[in-house]
Amino acid sequence: MTAIDVLIVGNGIIGAACGRALASRGVGVALLDHGPEAGAGTNAAAGMLAPFAEAEPEDPFIGFCVRARDLYHDLAATLQEETGSDIGLWTEGILQLAFDEDEVDDLKGDVAWQRQSGFAVEWLPIDDLREVHPGIGPDALGAVRAQEDGALDPVATRDALEASAVEAHGAKVIRERAEQLVFDGDRVRGVRTASGVVEADAVLIAAGAWSSRIRGVPSPLPVEPVRGQLVAMDWPAGEPPAIVYGGSGYVVARGGEAIAGATMERAGFDATTTELGVASIRQTAQRIYPALKGAPVKRAWAGLRPVTPDGRPIIGHDPMIENLWYATGHGRNGILLAGITGDVLAQLFFEEELEYDTSLVDPSRFRPA
Repeated sequence: MTAIDVLIVGNGIIGAACGRALASRGVGVALLDHGPEAGAGTNAAAGMLAPFAEAEPEDPFIGFCVRARDLYHDLAATLQEETGSDIGLWTEGILQLAFDEDEVDDLKGDVAWQRQSGFAVEWLPIDDLREVHPGIGPDALGAVRAQEDGALDPVATRDALEASAVEAHGAKVIRERAEQLVFDGDRVRGVRTASGVVEADAVLIAAGAWSSRIRGVPSPLPVEPVRGQLVAMDWPAGEPPAIVYGGSGYVVARGGEAIAGATMERAGFDATTTELGVASIRQTAQRIYPALKGAPVKRAWAGLRPVTPDGRPIIGHDPMIENLWYATGHGRNGILLAGITGDVLAQLFFEEELEYDTSLVDPSRFRPA
Protein backbone atom coordinates (compact mmCIF):
# COMPACT_ATOMS: atom_id res chain seq x y z
CA MET A 1 0.00 0.00 0.00
CA THR A 2 1.24 3.49 -0.80
CA ALA A 3 1.64 6.06 1.94
CA ILE A 4 -1.41 7.92 0.61
CA ASP A 5 -4.70 6.04 0.71
CA VAL A 6 -6.72 8.85 -0.90
CA LEU A 7 -5.28 11.81 -2.79
CA ILE A 8 -7.82 14.63 -2.97
CA VAL A 9 -7.47 17.00 -5.92
CA GLY A 10 -8.77 20.34 -4.67
CA ASN A 11 -8.83 21.87 -1.24
CA GLY A 12 -11.80 24.18 -1.26
CA ILE A 13 -14.55 23.56 1.25
CA ILE A 14 -15.67 20.35 -0.51
CA GLY A 15 -12.19 18.83 -0.68
CA ALA A 16 -11.45 19.85 2.91
CA ALA A 17 -14.73 18.37 4.15
CA CYS A 18 -14.05 15.09 2.36
CA GLY A 19 -10.49 15.05 3.63
CA ARG A 20 -11.61 15.51 7.20
CA ALA A 21 -14.39 12.91 6.92
CA LEU A 22 -11.98 10.29 5.55
CA ALA A 23 -9.03 11.14 7.79
CA SER A 24 -11.21 11.03 10.90
CA ARG A 25 -11.93 7.39 10.03
CA GLY A 26 -8.27 6.49 9.79
CA VAL A 27 -7.74 6.93 6.04
CA GLY A 28 -4.34 8.27 4.98
CA VAL A 29 -5.35 11.48 3.19
CA ALA A 30 -3.36 14.02 1.21
CA LEU A 31 -4.94 17.20 -0.15
CA LEU A 32 -3.36 18.35 -3.41
CA ASP A 33 -3.68 22.11 -3.42
CA HIS A 34 -1.47 24.75 -5.00
CA GLY A 35 -3.51 27.62 -3.58
CA PRO A 36 -6.81 29.24 -4.54
CA GLU A 37 -7.52 30.01 -8.16
CA ALA A 38 -8.94 33.40 -9.09
CA GLY A 39 -12.66 32.93 -8.70
CA ALA A 40 -12.37 29.88 -6.43
CA GLY A 41 -15.86 29.11 -5.18
CA THR A 42 -15.19 28.92 -1.45
CA ASN A 43 -13.37 32.23 -1.23
CA ALA A 44 -16.11 33.97 -3.19
CA ALA A 45 -19.17 32.48 -1.51
CA ALA A 46 -21.71 34.39 0.58
CA GLY A 47 -21.97 31.37 2.90
CA MET A 48 -25.72 30.87 3.08
CA LEU A 49 -27.34 27.70 4.37
CA ALA A 50 -30.52 28.09 2.36
CA PRO A 51 -32.07 24.81 1.24
CA PHE A 52 -35.38 26.52 0.42
CA ALA A 53 -33.97 29.34 -1.74
CA GLU A 54 -34.76 27.58 -5.01
CA ALA A 55 -36.77 24.56 -3.80
CA GLU A 56 -39.79 23.30 -5.69
CA PRO A 57 -42.69 21.15 -4.42
CA GLU A 58 -41.95 17.43 -4.65
CA ASP A 59 -38.25 18.16 -5.15
CA PRO A 60 -36.61 14.85 -4.17
CA PHE A 61 -33.40 16.67 -3.23
CA ILE A 62 -34.87 19.02 -0.61
CA GLY A 63 -34.61 16.56 2.27
CA PHE A 64 -30.94 16.01 1.51
CA CYS A 65 -30.33 19.77 1.54
CA VAL A 66 -32.21 20.29 4.82
CA ARG A 67 -30.20 17.51 6.45
CA ALA A 68 -27.03 19.15 5.12
CA ARG A 69 -28.00 22.41 6.83
CA ASP A 70 -28.74 20.70 10.13
CA LEU A 71 -25.43 18.82 10.19
CA TYR A 72 -23.59 22.09 10.78
CA HIS A 73 -24.87 22.38 14.34
CA ASP A 74 -22.80 19.40 15.45
CA LEU A 75 -19.98 20.03 12.97
CA ALA A 76 -19.48 23.61 14.15
CA ALA A 77 -19.15 22.42 17.74
CA THR A 78 -16.77 19.62 16.76
CA LEU A 79 -14.54 21.94 14.74
CA GLN A 80 -14.46 24.41 17.64
CA GLU A 81 -13.34 21.62 19.96
CA GLU A 82 -10.75 20.18 17.56
CA THR A 83 -9.25 23.39 16.19
CA GLY A 84 -10.44 26.27 18.37
CA SER A 85 -12.00 27.83 15.26
CA ASP A 86 -15.34 29.60 15.14
CA ILE A 87 -16.95 29.07 11.72
CA GLY A 88 -19.46 31.88 12.27
CA LEU A 89 -22.55 29.70 12.23
CA TRP A 90 -25.68 31.89 12.25
CA THR A 91 -29.10 30.27 12.50
CA GLU A 92 -31.58 33.13 12.80
CA GLY A 93 -33.50 32.41 9.61
CA ILE A 94 -33.63 33.68 6.03
CA LEU A 95 -36.22 36.00 4.51
CA GLN A 96 -37.63 35.87 0.98
CA LEU A 97 -39.42 39.11 0.09
CA ALA A 98 -42.48 39.48 -2.12
CA PHE A 99 -42.56 42.66 -4.20
CA ASP A 100 -45.90 42.14 -5.99
CA GLU A 101 -49.14 40.22 -5.56
CA ASP A 102 -48.03 37.36 -7.81
CA GLU A 103 -44.97 36.86 -5.61
CA VAL A 104 -47.17 36.99 -2.51
CA ASP A 105 -49.31 34.18 -3.93
CA ASP A 106 -46.27 32.15 -4.96
CA LEU A 107 -44.53 32.51 -1.61
CA LYS A 108 -47.67 31.71 0.36
CA GLY A 109 -47.95 28.60 -1.78
CA ASP A 110 -44.36 27.74 -0.83
CA VAL A 111 -45.21 28.15 2.84
CA ALA A 112 -48.14 25.76 2.45
CA TRP A 113 -46.21 22.87 0.90
CA GLN A 114 -43.15 23.38 3.06
CA ARG A 115 -45.19 23.38 6.28
CA GLN A 116 -47.08 20.30 5.10
CA SER A 117 -43.68 18.65 4.62
CA GLY A 118 -42.78 19.44 8.23
CA PHE A 119 -40.39 22.33 7.63
CA ALA A 120 -40.22 25.41 9.86
CA VAL A 121 -41.36 28.28 7.63
CA GLU A 122 -43.83 31.11 8.14
CA TRP A 123 -45.44 33.97 6.25
CA LEU A 124 -44.76 37.44 7.69
CA PRO A 125 -47.30 40.13 6.71
CA ILE A 126 -45.68 43.47 5.99
CA ASP A 127 -46.48 44.99 9.41
CA ASP A 128 -44.91 42.04 11.20
CA LEU A 129 -41.92 42.16 8.88
CA ARG A 130 -41.28 45.86 9.45
CA GLU A 131 -41.58 45.47 13.21
CA VAL A 132 -38.46 43.28 13.18
CA HIS A 133 -36.73 44.65 10.06
CA PRO A 134 -37.68 48.33 9.80
CA GLY A 135 -35.18 49.05 7.04
CA ILE A 136 -36.79 46.77 4.45
CA GLY A 137 -37.77 48.72 1.34
CA PRO A 138 -41.24 50.17 0.73
CA ASP A 139 -41.88 47.87 -2.25
CA ALA A 140 -42.03 44.79 -0.03
CA LEU A 141 -45.49 43.33 0.65
CA GLY A 142 -44.40 40.61 3.06
CA ALA A 143 -41.93 37.76 3.31
CA VAL A 144 -41.46 34.08 3.90
CA ARG A 145 -39.17 33.34 6.81
CA ALA A 146 -37.34 30.00 6.78
CA GLN A 147 -36.81 29.92 10.52
CA GLU A 148 -33.97 27.41 10.73
CA ASP A 149 -31.90 28.57 7.75
CA GLY A 150 -28.79 30.68 8.21
CA ALA A 151 -25.19 31.11 7.14
CA LEU A 152 -21.56 30.57 8.06
CA ASP A 153 -18.19 32.01 7.15
CA PRO A 154 -17.04 29.94 4.15
CA VAL A 155 -13.31 30.62 4.42
CA ALA A 156 -13.25 30.08 8.18
CA THR A 157 -15.12 26.81 7.70
CA ARG A 158 -12.78 25.59 4.97
CA ASP A 159 -9.76 26.48 7.09
CA ALA A 160 -11.23 24.71 10.13
CA LEU A 161 -12.01 21.58 8.12
CA GLU A 162 -8.44 21.47 6.81
CA ALA A 163 -7.00 22.11 10.26
CA SER A 164 -9.11 19.31 11.68
CA ALA A 165 -8.01 16.93 8.90
CA VAL A 166 -4.33 17.78 9.31
CA GLU A 167 -3.86 18.57 12.99
CA ALA A 168 -6.44 16.27 14.56
CA HIS A 169 -6.48 13.39 12.08
CA GLY A 170 -3.09 13.23 10.37
CA ALA A 171 -3.85 14.33 6.82
CA LYS A 172 -1.24 16.28 4.87
CA VAL A 173 -1.36 19.04 2.27
CA ILE A 174 0.77 18.95 -0.88
CA ARG A 175 1.23 22.38 -2.48
CA GLU A 176 1.22 21.27 -6.10
CA ARG A 177 -1.08 21.76 -9.09
CA ALA A 178 -2.80 18.66 -10.48
CA GLU A 179 -2.13 18.28 -14.19
CA GLN A 180 -3.23 14.81 -15.21
CA LEU A 181 -4.45 11.50 -13.86
CA VAL A 182 -2.00 8.64 -14.23
CA PHE A 183 -3.29 5.08 -14.78
CA ASP A 184 -1.96 1.60 -14.36
CA GLY A 185 -4.27 -0.56 -16.44
CA ASP A 186 -7.85 -0.01 -15.32
CA ARG A 187 -6.89 1.69 -12.06
CA VAL A 188 -5.76 5.22 -11.36
CA ARG A 189 -2.22 5.23 -9.94
CA GLY A 190 -1.95 8.86 -8.97
CA VAL A 191 -1.80 12.42 -10.24
CA ARG A 192 0.93 14.07 -12.27
CA THR A 193 2.15 17.47 -11.11
CA ALA A 194 5.04 19.65 -12.28
CA SER A 195 7.27 17.81 -9.79
CA GLY A 196 6.31 14.28 -10.85
CA VAL A 197 3.63 11.75 -10.04
CA VAL A 198 1.99 11.72 -6.61
CA GLU A 199 0.90 8.12 -6.13
CA ALA A 200 -2.12 7.01 -4.13
CA ASP A 201 -4.40 4.03 -3.74
CA ALA A 202 -7.37 6.18 -4.76
CA VAL A 203 -7.94 9.66 -6.16
CA LEU A 204 -10.85 11.99 -5.37
CA ILE A 205 -11.52 14.89 -7.73
CA ALA A 206 -12.97 17.80 -5.77
CA ALA A 207 -11.68 20.75 -7.78
CA GLY A 208 -14.94 22.63 -8.22
CA ALA A 209 -15.29 24.36 -11.57
CA TRP A 210 -11.79 23.17 -12.52
CA SER A 211 -12.69 19.48 -12.12
CA SER A 212 -13.48 19.19 -15.81
CA ARG A 213 -10.02 20.56 -16.72
CA ILE A 214 -8.01 17.74 -15.16
CA ARG A 215 -6.65 15.65 -18.00
CA GLY A 216 -7.15 11.91 -18.06
CA VAL A 217 -10.66 11.68 -16.60
CA PRO A 218 -12.22 8.66 -18.38
CA SER A 219 -15.29 10.58 -19.55
CA PRO A 220 -15.67 14.37 -19.61
CA LEU A 221 -17.18 15.68 -16.40
CA PRO A 222 -20.32 17.74 -17.13
CA VAL A 223 -19.24 20.55 -14.80
CA GLU A 224 -19.43 24.08 -16.17
CA PRO A 225 -18.23 27.31 -14.49
CA VAL A 226 -20.95 29.89 -13.89
CA ARG A 227 -19.74 33.27 -12.68
CA GLY A 228 -21.34 34.97 -9.71
CA GLN A 229 -20.37 38.54 -8.88
CA LEU A 230 -20.74 39.98 -5.37
CA VAL A 231 -20.13 43.28 -3.63
CA ALA A 232 -19.55 44.36 -0.03
CA MET A 233 -20.88 47.54 1.54
CA ASP A 234 -21.30 48.68 5.13
CA TRP A 235 -24.35 47.20 6.82
CA PRO A 236 -27.17 49.76 7.21
CA ALA A 237 -26.78 51.56 10.53
CA GLY A 238 -29.31 50.52 13.15
CA GLU A 239 -30.69 47.61 11.11
CA PRO A 240 -30.56 44.20 12.82
CA PRO A 241 -28.46 41.55 11.07
CA ALA A 242 -30.40 39.50 8.52
CA ILE A 243 -30.21 37.45 5.36
CA VAL A 244 -32.74 38.66 2.82
CA TYR A 245 -33.58 37.44 -0.68
CA GLY A 246 -35.54 39.75 -2.94
CA GLY A 247 -35.97 40.17 -6.66
CA SER A 248 -32.97 38.63 -8.38
CA GLY A 249 -30.52 38.85 -5.50
CA TYR A 250 -29.84 38.88 -1.79
CA VAL A 251 -28.16 40.77 1.04
CA VAL A 252 -26.29 38.94 3.80
CA ALA A 253 -25.08 40.50 7.06
CA ARG A 254 -21.59 39.33 7.93
CA GLY A 255 -18.91 41.01 10.00
CA GLY A 256 -20.57 44.43 9.91
CA GLU A 257 -20.90 44.31 6.14
CA ALA A 258 -23.71 43.83 3.67
CA ILE A 259 -22.63 41.11 1.24
CA ALA A 260 -24.82 41.49 -1.82
CA GLY A 261 -25.10 39.24 -4.85
CA ALA A 262 -25.17 37.59 -7.13
CA THR A 263 -25.10 37.29 -10.88
CA MET A 264 -25.39 34.04 -12.86
CA GLU A 265 -23.21 34.36 -15.96
CA ARG A 266 -21.71 31.86 -18.35
CA ALA A 267 -18.37 33.55 -18.87
CA GLY A 268 -16.05 30.57 -18.94
CA PHE A 269 -13.20 30.84 -16.46
CA ASP A 270 -13.26 34.64 -16.45
CA ALA A 271 -13.53 35.62 -12.78
CA THR A 272 -13.41 39.39 -13.26
CA THR A 273 -16.17 41.73 -12.17
CA THR A 274 -18.04 44.01 -14.55
CA GLU A 275 -19.63 47.43 -14.20
CA LEU A 276 -22.94 46.02 -15.40
CA GLY A 277 -22.84 43.15 -12.92
CA VAL A 278 -21.98 45.37 -9.97
CA ALA A 279 -24.67 47.91 -10.95
CA SER A 280 -27.30 45.16 -11.17
CA ILE A 281 -26.38 43.84 -7.71
CA ARG A 282 -26.48 47.33 -6.19
CA GLN A 283 -29.90 47.99 -7.72
CA THR A 284 -31.35 44.83 -6.17
CA ALA A 285 -29.63 45.43 -2.82
CA GLN A 286 -31.00 48.94 -2.46
CA ARG A 287 -34.50 47.73 -3.31
CA ILE A 288 -34.18 45.37 -0.35
CA TYR A 289 -32.54 47.98 1.89
CA PRO A 290 -32.97 51.57 0.59
CA ALA A 291 -30.30 52.71 3.07
CA LEU A 292 -27.74 51.03 0.79
CA LYS A 293 -28.48 53.51 -2.00
CA GLY A 294 -25.29 55.43 -2.63
CA ALA A 295 -23.34 53.33 -0.14
CA PRO A 296 -19.72 52.99 -1.28
CA VAL A 297 -18.70 49.57 -2.57
CA LYS A 298 -15.88 48.43 -0.30
CA ARG A 299 -14.90 45.62 -2.65
CA ALA A 300 -16.30 43.57 -5.52
CA TRP A 301 -15.33 40.05 -6.52
CA ALA A 302 -16.53 37.05 -8.48
CA GLY A 303 -16.64 33.30 -7.97
CA LEU A 304 -17.00 30.44 -10.42
CA ARG A 305 -19.70 27.98 -9.42
CA PRO A 306 -19.33 24.39 -10.67
CA VAL A 307 -22.73 23.66 -12.22
CA THR A 308 -24.02 20.35 -13.61
CA PRO A 309 -26.84 19.92 -16.17
CA ASP A 310 -29.39 18.86 -13.52
CA GLY A 311 -28.17 21.23 -10.80
CA ARG A 312 -27.10 18.46 -8.42
CA PRO A 313 -23.56 17.52 -7.41
CA ILE A 314 -21.58 14.48 -8.50
CA ILE A 315 -20.61 12.36 -5.49
CA GLY A 316 -19.29 8.81 -5.68
CA HIS A 317 -16.85 6.63 -7.60
CA ASP A 318 -16.41 6.52 -11.33
CA PRO A 319 -18.66 3.88 -12.96
CA MET A 320 -15.68 2.32 -14.74
CA ILE A 321 -12.68 3.10 -12.48
CA GLU A 322 -13.41 1.85 -8.99
CA ASN A 323 -10.63 3.79 -7.26
CA LEU A 324 -11.44 7.14 -8.92
CA TRP A 325 -13.90 9.25 -6.94
CA TYR A 326 -15.73 12.54 -7.44
CA ALA A 327 -17.12 15.25 -5.17
CA THR A 328 -17.82 18.15 -7.47
CA GLY A 329 -20.53 20.07 -9.33
CA HIS A 330 -22.20 21.61 -6.25
CA GLY A 331 -23.27 24.78 -8.06
CA ARG A 332 -24.66 27.46 -5.76
CA ASN A 333 -24.92 25.01 -2.85
CA GLY A 334 -21.28 24.14 -2.20
CA ILE A 335 -21.24 25.68 1.26
CA LEU A 336 -24.58 24.16 2.24
CA LEU A 337 -23.61 20.68 1.01
CA ALA A 338 -19.96 20.51 2.08
CA GLY A 339 -20.43 18.73 5.39
CA ILE A 340 -22.90 16.18 4.09
CA THR A 341 -20.73 15.55 1.02
CA GLY A 342 -17.89 14.49 3.31
CA ASP A 343 -20.22 12.15 5.21
CA VAL A 344 -21.63 10.60 2.04
CA LEU A 345 -18.22 10.14 0.47
CA ALA A 346 -16.87 8.40 3.58
CA GLN A 347 -19.90 6.09 3.81
CA LEU A 348 -19.56 5.16 0.14
CA PHE A 349 -15.81 4.67 0.49
CA PHE A 350 -16.27 2.22 3.36
CA GLU A 351 -19.32 0.60 1.73
CA GLU A 352 -21.37 1.32 4.82
CA GLU A 353 -25.13 1.34 5.06
CA LEU A 354 -26.04 4.75 3.69
CA GLU A 355 -27.87 7.34 5.76
CA TYR A 356 -28.93 9.20 2.62
CA ASP A 357 -30.33 8.39 -0.80
CA THR A 358 -27.32 8.92 -3.06
CA SER A 359 -29.00 8.01 -6.35
CA LEU A 360 -29.60 11.69 -7.12
CA VAL A 361 -25.88 12.47 -6.94
CA ASP A 362 -24.47 9.26 -8.43
CA PRO A 363 -21.80 9.95 -11.11
CA SER A 364 -23.26 7.24 -13.37
CA ARG A 365 -26.34 9.36 -14.16
CA PHE A 366 -24.31 11.29 -16.74
CA ARG A 367 -22.81 8.25 -18.45
CA PRO A 368 -24.41 6.59 -21.49
CA ALA A 369 -26.34 3.42 -20.64
